[in-house]
Amino acid sequence: MQLERTNDKQDTEQSGEQSTTSTDDRFTILSNSRRRHAIKYLASSDEPAVRLRDMAEQIAAWENDLSVYEVNYKQRKRVYTSLYQTHLPRMNRVDIVEYDQSSGMIWPTDGVTELYPYLEPKSPPVFDWHQVGIVVSGLCFFLVTVAFLELIPDGGWDGYGIAFLISMLFLTVTAGQYLDS
Repeated sequence: MQLERTNDKQDTEQSGEQSTTSTDDRFTILSNSRRRHAIKYLASSDEPAVRLRDMAEQIAAWENDLSVYEVNYKQRKRVYTSLYQTHLPRMNRVDIVEYDQSSGMIWPTDGVTELYPYLEPKSPPVFDWHQVGIVVSGLCFFLVTVAFLELIPDGGWDGYGIAFLISMLFLTVTAGQYLDS
């Protein structure tokens, strides 16, 4: 049996208003590993709503490096109690979830999806762009020095050609940094 949520938040969603979570609320929610696990569990669920018992069981497994089947009553109860009394009500207050304490059902809101990017670490960049920038700056300094000292033979690059080359080098580095981020 699936319960239907009936509250003012649903009416807000239907009216087209967006609920946004403040930056302070986001970081407060993310400051606790158990709440991060709850968000991770909601992100991995295919169901529109999840049961508190199932969430507590999975989080207990993650916290104890066990499978769900190996979690004992004490481990599950400890997680269940803290979710029930503290974490889910707090997440409900800042519109991360909709939580019906009497039924033990949890519905993710649009606010929870705002937190997904914070859960996964960013992959390291392909290049160390600081080093690339230093090399390109050194090359540009060399080219400007050669042009200033007029060491380029006749028929070689003029000032406009060198300026164009320097501009293209910096454009290439900037585009590479942008595409790598």
